[in-house]
Amino acid sequence: MKKLVRVFFSRYAISAFIILVELLLCAQLVFSAWAYSYVAVLVAAVISLITLVFVINRDANPEYKVSWVIVILALPFFGTILYILFYRRRMTKKEERHLRGLFAEINNHRLGTGNFDMLRRRSPLASGKARALMNDDTLSEVYTGSTSTFFGDGRRLFESMIRDISEAKEFIFLEYFIIDQGVLWSKIHKLLREKAKEGVEIRLLYDDIGCMKTLPSHYEYSLRTEGINTYRFSKVSPSLSSVHNHRDHRKICVIDGKVAYTGGVNIADEYINEKERFGHWKDGGIRVSGEVVRGFIKQFLSMWDFTTHTISDYEKYLSFVEPLKFSDGGYYIPFGTGPIPIYQRPGGKNAFLNLINQSRKYVYITTPYLIIDYELTESLCNAALRGVDVRIITPGIADKKKVKLMTKSAYPYLMRAGVKIYEYTPGFIHEKTFVVDDKYAVVGTINLDYRSLAHNFENALWMYATPTVQVCKDEFLNTVDKSERVDESKSKLTLSERFVRNAIRLFAPLL
Repeated sequence: MKKLVRVFFSRYAISAFIILVELLLCAQLVFSAWAYSYVAVLVAAVISLITLVFVINRDANPEYKVSWVIVILALPFFGTILYILFYRRRMTKKEERHLRGLFAEINNHRLGTGNFDMLRRRSPLASGKARALMNDDTLSEVYTGSTSTFFGDGRRLFESMIRDISEAKEFIFLEYFIIDQGVLWSKIHKLLREKAKEGVEIRLLYDDIGCMKTLPSHYEYSLRTEGINTYRFSKVSPSLSSVHNHRDHRKICVIDGKVAYTGGVNIADEYINEKERFGHWKDGGIRVSGEVVRGFIKQFLSMWDFTTHTISDYEKYLSFVEPLKFSDGGYYIPFGTGPIPIYQRPGGKNAFLNLINQSRKYVYITTPYLIIDYELTESLCNAALRGVDVRIITPGIADKKKVKLMTKSAYPYLMRAGVKIYEYTPGFIHEKTFVVDDKYAVVGTINLDYRSLAHNFENALWMYATPTVQVCKDEFLNTVDKSERVDESKSKLTLSERFVRNAIRLFAPLL
C-alpha cells in the first residue's frame, strides 16, 4: 500500500497526468477545429488518407498495420498525430551521430570471422542461423572457448552471482529492469558498497519505469555517493514521446570480464521465493565464462553509453576476457534486440522463427506470456503438423489477469495443430527458454509477447552444441512433470472473455 501511495504522489504520476493533459488538449484542438471549419475537416481527411496509404505500404508486421489503421480511422487526424508520436522512437541528429560513433567504436573490437568459419564447417545449418542473427544484431558475433551453467532456480543463480561479486577485483556491471528493496537487494547492495571501498569500479543501470514502484525517486544519486556509478534508463518526463514505450528489459551482470549472467531474474525477493507472489515463482538464468563474456561486456556498455551519451574504453574492459583452455566445445552468440531505428529488424522474433522453422525433433518453450503474432503462431503450428514435438509451458497462476486471458486465447488454435500446452501448477513461471533438437538453446529476457518482441530492449544468449543445451532440456522436462497439460475444455473462453479478448487483440501490437 505504501508503494502505491508513493507512486501516486510521485513524479511518475505527475508526468503521466501531464502527458494525459497534453493528449486531451491536442484532441480538443483537433475536434474544435472540425466544429468550426469544413476546411479543417477536409484537411484532416486528406492527412488521414495519406497516413493510411503510408502505413499500409510500410515494410512492417501486418498486425501492427491493422492496429494503426483502426486508430487512424477511428480518430481522423488525431490518430495521425498519435502514429507520428508513438510508432517509432524518434532520434535527434545529435543522438544519431552518437549512435553511429558508438556502433563504430564497438565494431572496432570484433574478433574476426574465425569462430564463424569453424561453425560453418561443422554445421552449415547452424551457421545459417548464426549469420541471420548477427545480421539482425550487428554488434553480435560467434564465441568459442567458453563454458556455461544453467540455473532453473532464481535463488541458486543469485547465490552463485553473489559469490562471484564477492571475488571481484576490477569491475562489476549490472543492468536490470527491476530492483526492489528487500532481502536480495540488501545483500547485493552491501556487497557493492564494500567492493566500491576496495576500489572496484561499479556501474549500475536500471529502468526508470520498471523501478517506479520499487525504488525512491532519484535513488541513483544516493548510490553514487556510495561509489556505485548509477543511471536510470530513459527517465520519465512529462512529454508526449515514444521513448516511454521502449523500456530496458535486459538483465545482465558482468564481473571482471571473467563471468557474466543473464536470464529472466530481476533483483527482487519474489525471484528467489523470499516473498511469495502468485504461488511458487519459477525462474531461470545462465552463468557463462570465457570468451563469450566479451559479448555481454559489449551489450552492457552499449546500453550504458546509449543512456549516458558517452563512449566507454572498450579495449580496457575487453582486455580482461580470456578464452578458456578447457572449454565445452560449443558455440555462443550473446545478442540484443530493441525498437527501430536502433535495431532495424526484430532479432529475437527472427531467431525464434529460424529455430522453429528448421526444427526436426522437438521445440520446447517456457514463457510467462503467450501473445504472439500470426507468423509465430503459424510457425509453431506448421512445426507440430510436420511431426515436431512442440511443447510450451506457461504460468498456472498469472501475474496479470488480462494478460493471462490473452495467453489462454492462443491455446485452441495451437492445440488443434498438435502443439502441447502445459501450465506450471505450483505458480508463476517467468523463465524464458527455447530448446530445440538437442542442439540449440536460447536463454534470456525475451517474452513471447509484442512488448518484448518489438518495443523493449532485450538480450539473450544463443547456444549451439553446448552441454548446457541438454541441461536446459532436462530442466524443461522436470518442469513438465510439475505442470498440467491443458485440454480443449480448459482452453475455452466464456462469452465475456471472448469479448474482452477481441477488444484487447485489436490493440495488443501497440501495447
